[in-house]
Amino acid sequence: MADKGRAGFRSLRSRFLFYFLFLAILSLLLFSVLFAFFLWRQTNQEEENARAELVDQAQEMARDLELALQLGQQLPESPFLANQERVTQLLRLEGKLIDATSVVVDDRGQVVAPKPTPARIQREIDPELLADTEPRSSEANLGRLGDSYVVAVPLNTPDPAYYNLVVAKRLEELQVTPSGVLMRYIIIAGAIALTLSIILALLLSNYVLRPLRRLSQAAWDLAHGDMDRRVEVVGQDEISELSRYFNYMAERIQRSSQLQKDFVANVSHEIRTPLTSIEGFSQALLDDVVEKGEDRERYLRIISDESRRLKRVLSQLLALSRLDEGAWVIHPAPLPISDYIQETGHKLQPLAQEHDVRLVLEAHDNLPVIETDRDALEMVISNLLDNAIKFTPEKGEVVLSADPLPKGGVRLQVRDNGSGIPPEDLEHIFDRFFRVDRSRSQRHGGSGLGLAVCREILNLLGGRISVWSKPGKGTVFTITLPPRTPDLPLEAGTDTS
Repeated sequence: MADKGRAGFRSLRSRFLFYFLFLAILSLLLFSVLFAFFLWRQTNQEEENARAELVDQAQEMARDLELALQLGQQLPESPFLANQERVTQLLRLEGKLIDATSVVVDDRGQVVAPKPTPARIQREIDPELLADTEPRSSEANLGRLGDSYVVAVPLNTPDPAYYNLVVAKRLEELQVTPSGVLMRYIIIAGAIALTLSIILALLLSNYVLRPLRRLSQAAWDLAHGDMDRRVEVVGQDEISELSRYFNYMAERIQRSSQLQKDFVANVSHEIRTPLTSIEGFSQALLDDVVEKGEDRERYLRIISDESRRLKRVLSQLLALSRLDEGAWVIHPAPLPISDYIQETGHKLQPLAQEHDVRLVLEAHDNLPVIETDRDALEMVISNLLDNAIKFTPEKGEVVLSADPLPKGGVRLQVRDNGSGIPPEDLEHIFDRFFRVDRSRSQRHGGSGLGLAVCREILNLLGGRISVWSKPGKGTVFTITLPPRTPDLPLEAGTDTS
């Protein structure tokens, strides 16, 4: 059960909901604490203002009482101005105006007004609450009135019975809005906010997780062989970007899978074809089917050519495998380009003469000495010259030239005036097993691996290769090499042979 709970929490939806609710609750708690603090401070301030206002109101009432008592003393025969009645009227009237309870007491705390005394008012006030010369305020429990804020103001009257005006107001009535009511509202608002947070978290989790689920399902389908599986890209957010990357990855995987299938098919074909020829002609010789010496010599020549072709294919496959694995180690050394061009060209002169093609070597006078791998570069140049000679018609011309680059390094070019390469095939010319004209390549023994090997080797040497071609005009392969090869890690014990 515990494992099931942990597994549920590992899901993105549950974690998203948990963290969202955690942040929401934390935010509500922080807001509540801050709000409670400001509410407490505001309530205290309002209560202090209410107390000060009650003191001021009590002093105003005391002055009114003093004035009424003085008028009653000056006009004793006027029934309207009788002290007892006048004081009672003033206390009741102004008490309603300030929403407070007010009484007049003597020096012992006995209530002398109003008369009759209301039931909720004590008949006697604690003398400790009374004031002598200055107004006095304090908190006290006044029986039925409860905990109250009491203000005692001394009265300056001719009648000693009227000693203090006592004004009392319940403590809870000093607050404009009771804090308990406000806290209840806060709790209700927090509950509503938390409910909305849960709903919003669920909606957001569905919004985020729905495309992720589609991506997960698409990844599952792709992993189980559905190479055409893609996801719909909607919007410009991070998930849409992830969807675009997934589609790009799917295309690369599909292409890689197709290349792998083509690779196996092409390798099988390239190996099976010469083996079939070798087996067939060898068997014919062993069975003494061939009687003429000329036919025997032709059969042996075919076997020899097919053996070299098979060896060349296997050598190129091995080179590509080592290049892909990073096991090809270069051995840079100073290389005079002028001498190197002449040596390489002379090695290919017999092949050019065999195909009745003129091989021209052009070397600039000020060619530098560069630091590169001689054998690796020779494999590249020999492959380019071999292709150019084989695919150039008789009486044609192949040129190998070398020129210095302005910022160091050299530029090598292999030019021919053969049939050229169609424009739609140029972008695939360096792909493995790609051949412009399959029938012509088979006739000349091409496997479609040579140019791929050339490009990979030049990448190791820090160089670049490009091609220009126009049907009917010829083809130009251009190689640029830096003054020295880039620093590459060497693997101990790795052989480049």
